[in-house]
Amino acid sequence: MMTKLREIRLQVVTIINKFEAYLIPAGKFIMAMIVFCTINSKFGFMKNIAKFPIALILGLFCSFMPMSMIVIIAALLTLAHAYAISIEFAIVLAVVYLIMFLLFFRFSPKDTFAVILTPICFLLKIPYVIPMSFGLVGSAGSAVSVACGTIVFYVLKYMVGAKKAFEDSGEEDLLTKLRALLEGIIKYKEMLVCAAAFALIVLVVYMIRRMSINYAWTIAMVTGALTGILTILVGDIMYKTDISVVGLILGTILACGVVKVIQFLVFDVDYSRTEKVQFEDDDYYYYVKAVPKITAGNIKDNKDASDAASRVSLKKKAAEKEAEVQPKKPAASVQKEKNAPEAQKQDAPRRRPSSRAQEMDIDKEFSKERAAYEARQAEIQRRREAARRREERLRQTAEEQAPATEVVQEEDSDLGMSRRMAYQRRKLEERLTRNDKE
Repeated sequence: MMTKLREIRLQVVTIINKFEAYLIPAGKFIMAMIVFCTINSKFGFMKNIAKFPIALILGLFCSFMPMSMIVIIAALLTLAHAYAISIEFAIVLAVVYLIMFLLFFRFSPKDTFAVILTPICFLLKIPYVIPMSFGLVGSAGSAVSVACGTIVFYVLKYMVGAKKAFEDSGEEDLLTKLRALLEGIIKYKEMLVCAAAFALIVLVVYMIRRMSINYAWTIAMVTGALTGILTILVGDIMYKTDISVVGLILGTILACGVVKVIQFLVFDVDYSRTEKVQFEDDDYYYYVKAVPKITAGNIKDNKDASDAASRVSLKKKAAEKEAEVQPKKPAASVQKEKNAPEAQKQDAPRRRPSSRAQEMDIDKEFSKERAAYEARQAEIQRRREAARRREERLRQTAEEQAPATEVVQEEDSDLGMSRRMAYQRRKLEERLTRNDKE
């Protein structure tokens, strides 16, 4: 079963790499359409822009733009819908977006998916998938993106719920409405608890899965799930947020299942074949831990696979059937084989080692050759650096001696000119003397 799944994964990866130029714009278009249609259906107070053709045009535009453009256009859409409610809602939402973008583009500009998927997963009732997933495949800065997405969802949710209350209050003062709206958002304890819990889950999962320990991803997954449950329960007790405990536990279990699928797709390794290599150069000692990936090519010979037992049983059954089909040898030939000399038995061909043992030997030899190659490269680099420094010293010495040489050459040229002038003057005097005598 696992072998078949890995083969399917390999085929999917091959297809994606082959048609990447077409699949990436299509994925951006689908993501943009989901985001824009969700905003128009849940928060569509401005009827003029809450239409499918406009969402379609915006989705086509985003398919050829960076992922951050989806976030920007979604923010502008929600601002327009908030302005349809009242100008106070638009001002507060603009302030929230400004703070969010300053944090987002400063710490995690590449985690656009976190800001987009977090509100969508909240609407789908599976919000705990996001922090655990981005803790495994993201970075420490993903905590900011997940927290921003959580705040955006709860701010929009609060505005939708407060719309009727603000319309019935009859207040006309802008500052009064802004103060009341900001106080309501700041005192929204469920938003603060969930944002802090999700950011903490991302950090815990990220730190544990980067440790050099076996089954780091599984340990990080379980630890992140327990951290999220405990944090949200403590926040619920302290601030009385009325978060459903049953929904929290079921959502965390579902998140673990989804994250396990992500681990199979991204980080499928065989810890039973872990190797540790040590080598050195002139400056450092290197300690390398190598964990081989499990692919569709080597899983067939991996006895630690989940379907290894079924394969062994099938091989045994096939061997038994083949033994039943083959004719039995007579007793005389069997006795003759037993009495065969020891030398003849030794001359029999040795059994070839299993493919797993061959792979381990090949991996070890490759590790040794790689360590020797890296040591040679370090030695070559050291020699090149020494030659460069030597050439630099020679060049500096030549530059220091260059002015003296120029002075000597200049002196030599002056001396030659003075000698030539003296010779010409002597010849002129002799000519004048000769003319006077004549």
